[in-house]
Amino acid sequence: MTLFGTNKQFDLTRLPFTVAGAFFGVYQNCDDKKLYLSIYRSENVVHERPDLLRLVPVDDVGDELPFIYECDEAKLTVGTKRGAVEFTYDGPQIMRVRTSGVTLRVENAPRMHEGAYARNGGKEIEVAFNFMGKLLFSSISGKMEHNIFWNYAEVRPDPYKIEIIGECAIHEYISNGAASENYPPFDEAYKKTLAEFEEFRSAYPEFPVQYRDMARRAMWNVWHNQLGPRGTLTSTPIYMHKLFLDRAFGWHHGFHAMAMSRGAKRAVDVLLAMFDYTNHLGVFPDNLSDQHQETWISTKPPIFGFAVCYIFEHFDTSALTAEDYQRLYGKLSNYTMYWFTHHDHAKTGIPSYYHIDESGYDESTLFNEGLPIQSPDLQAFIVTLCEACSLLAEKLGLADKAKRWDAERRRILGFLVDELWDGEQFCAKLPARGGALYRCGSVAQLQPVMLGHRLPQEIIKKLAQRLLDEREYLTDYGVASEHLQSPEFFAGGFTHGPVVAPTQALVILGLLDGGETDAARTLAARYLNALNTEGLALGIHPFRVEPVTDMPVFRMNSGQSVSFPFSAWVASIYLLLAQL
Repeated sequence: MTLFGTNKQFDLTRLPFTVAGAFFGVYQNCDDKKLYLSIYRSENVVHERPDLLRLVPVDDVGDELPFIYECDEAKLTVGTKRGAVEFTYDGPQIMRVRTSGVTLRVENAPRMHEGAYARNGGKEIEVAFNFMGKLLFSSISGKMEHNIFWNYAEVRPDPYKIEIIGECAIHEYISNGAASENYPPFDEAYKKTLAEFEEFRSAYPEFPVQYRDMARRAMWNVWHNQLGPRGTLTSTPIYMHKLFLDRAFGWHHGFHAMAMSRGAKRAVDVLLAMFDYTNHLGVFPDNLSDQHQETWISTKPPIFGFAVCYIFEHFDTSALTAEDYQRLYGKLSNYTMYWFTHHDHAKTGIPSYYHIDESGYDESTLFNEGLPIQSPDLQAFIVTLCEACSLLAEKLGLADKAKRWDAERRRILGFLVDELWDGEQFCAKLPARGGALYRCGSVAQLQPVMLGHRLPQEIIKKLAQRLLDEREYLTDYGVASEHLQSPEFFAGGFTHGPVVAPTQALVILGLLDGGETDAARTLAARYLNALNTEGLALGIHPFRVEPVTDMPVFRMNSGQSVSFPFSAWVASIYLLLAQL
């Protein structure tokens, strides 16, 4: 299947051609439409330097050739009128290149202290980059030429070109590396890589025909964003995106796990991947990478209890062992206590958000009155955390602990229903104001619908009614993140109006679990159809002009009406909802 290509619905401006475990690959710049070889490391969360090495097919006199391309799950083919260049992988740290009828020119303009030199009689060329690591070009057949010259005055090589004819291997590493003594044939490497993807795909079910093509793109997206163990990554977390946000983020892994409905063991490993980086308090960083980069300014929403409950309700868990239960219980119970201990400094017994990023609604109206805030969406997460801890304790034969966790579950649920529900929606409380109720237009105040059957039926029905009201939250693309009549609705934001992926998943799953099947399926169909059209975007703008100002909606990524296209996070949300 062609996943991405020139003149196709989706191309490599949305994400790179790469494979699982690889920290390098090929992408297309959405402005100049050129192809670039990128290394997926960045000192900032958003990649500052994706246009690292330009890839140019040229003819035998060195003239640049127009090209088209297409890629499947394991091979990228760049075609010209004279011939083609093919890319595949031989493991995550070796990219294979094969040219026929054309030369592949690799161009780079180094920065200070970066390096490039030939060795082994010109059969190998090593290039080095600040922070990102090194690449070794090793000629397998044909020839490789270069014009590398060290500029001592500028402490770097002059801009250089490497020209490849025939076959070449490109190794990626941080410090020092060597070429292989023997390389398997290009086609054999391709078949092996394709088989690795197919094995990964076995964790998912077959999908309805209308979702099948995008589901395959989504599975490939999740697969190739698996990175580690490597560097400071001791587990195999799933990055959000290798270009736009090249980090692994904590709560994404709950969604990844819930989508893997044919592989409970794999789902548990994915669910716990970020827990390898837990500190002494029981919490892990907001995001991290393989180069000692960890962001501790906040954590992320505690979805993991919801995910555990979902897995035990919907998966075949017969392959899970007592060791799996112990791993889950040990990590999850410590993590839940973190929320009770370090997010309740007012000693009310009710956890609060202390930072906007802890909610997933980063610039929402939820926080217009300040922090800390006892938000209803947080209480819903805490209810499911306690429920999961109780369930796991029971499976381990820890009856007293199971009862204590269940009591906590009932207490937090009682607070949510008895004190935060005002008959129309859930409100928040501000502990610093003596527990005054706070109401806003953010869909976060309806998100406790995720609790499904745990809520009274009249509350479920009221929430379903409001979520499906086109005057309130329902758009052609799904549920908006802000009330549609709000004077603060801002379609060009993130959680001030756009249809945001995690909200869709939590709302739809809750409605389905609460018996509102028609409502859930209506929302799921709208949202999945939107992703089929727009791509796997974190946020989709539901309008082309701002409802409040009538100004055109700001567009990201060179005109795309979406934010963070083809992120692995949204890929798993698509896979989760497409199998309901």
